[in-house]
Amino acid sequence: MTRVWFNRTFSNVRAVLDLIRRGDAAGELHLICTHPEPSFPGFVPAHEHALEPAGLSGADYVDFCLEFCRERRIDALWPGKEARLLAEQHERFAAIGVRLLSVAAPDVLERLHDKASFAVEASRFHIPTPETLPFRTATEFESAYERLRFTHEVLCIKPAKGVNGDGFRVIREGHGGLEGLARDGLYSLRRGCLRQLLARNPPDATWLLMEYLAGDEYSLDAVGDGRRLIALTQRCKAAGGAYGQRIVARPELTRAVSELTERFGLSGLFNVQFREGRHGLRLLEVNPRFAGGIGYTGVTGLNLPYLALRGLIRGFTEQDYQDAPRPAPEMTVLEVAQYERHGGAA
Repeated sequence: MTRVWFNRTFSNVRAVLDLIRRGDAAGELHLICTHPEPSFPGFVPAHEHALEPAGLSGADYVDFCLEFCRERRIDALWPGKEARLLAEQHERFAAIGVRLLSVAAPDVLERLHDKASFAVEASRFHIPTPETLPFRTATEFESAYERLRFTHEVLCIKPAKGVNGDGFRVIREGHGGLEGLARDGLYSLRRGCLRQLLARNPPDATWLLMEYLAGDEYSLDAVGDGRRLIALTQRCKAAGGAYGQRIVARPELTRAVSELTERFGLSGLFNVQFREGRHGLRLLEVNPRFAGGIGYTGVTGLNLPYLALRGLIRGFTEQDYQDAPRPAPEMTVLEVAQYERHGGAA
């Protein structure tokens, strides 16, 4: 039996663990989940769980992980927290018999997390990134704004490093007062207000100004072997907040993810985001982790978490390569299937 540890990560790991257990009919995998919060949802489907010490980071967290691997006889670590730093220390884990299941090399992880440098590199891809300019000061913002407004009606901002849409705002013209604030919605910001914020307290980190993409959003959950794309699910989240998600199979999206898999050497389970704009599809980002909507893939007949883990530990099969890249069939999913019931987690 192979003991696989999922260290601290997002609560959607519950869906990942559910799907792995569903795929592992022979019971060859023993799943361990850790988190500082005793009520963490990922503990429910895990075969074994434990509390992580709160407040650890950097080298101290790496030391904790190494000791945990020794104590719990871990065979493979699927990293969440400090994924890049753990990947840098993969030789220390290998020395104690632990395989680190990193999506990419440490330098690649850094490039993917830095959306400013990623936007420049990916602007030449089959499906390019939105037109993007970095800024830190009010002067840099105004210069970038005037430049992009020549070709794009609406612009938006987000931090160069961030997850789950943190800091994303659509820029609105004018002042508008309280009535304008009520109409603008949660994810918008008046240009004048942003200008004042930058003048009073310029950010320490880089932010990005980019064309706003108003069309449908596509979230692609994918499995790669480090060289080629093995399988993927394409989830379409319709603009306007329509209920549910459509599972689609657009060939141009498959080609784009195949290109990204080869270019960045992506292995295991990862996520790629695209969105439609006035000038067609644009690549938003590559997330070297499982996505929040990974549970939607459980109803497609394509068990990506189990396929990824089985492939990384035991190698992908001839059938996997014969079918690659295998897309999930088209369908509409209005609701994620109920989680599996598990007992005996300790």
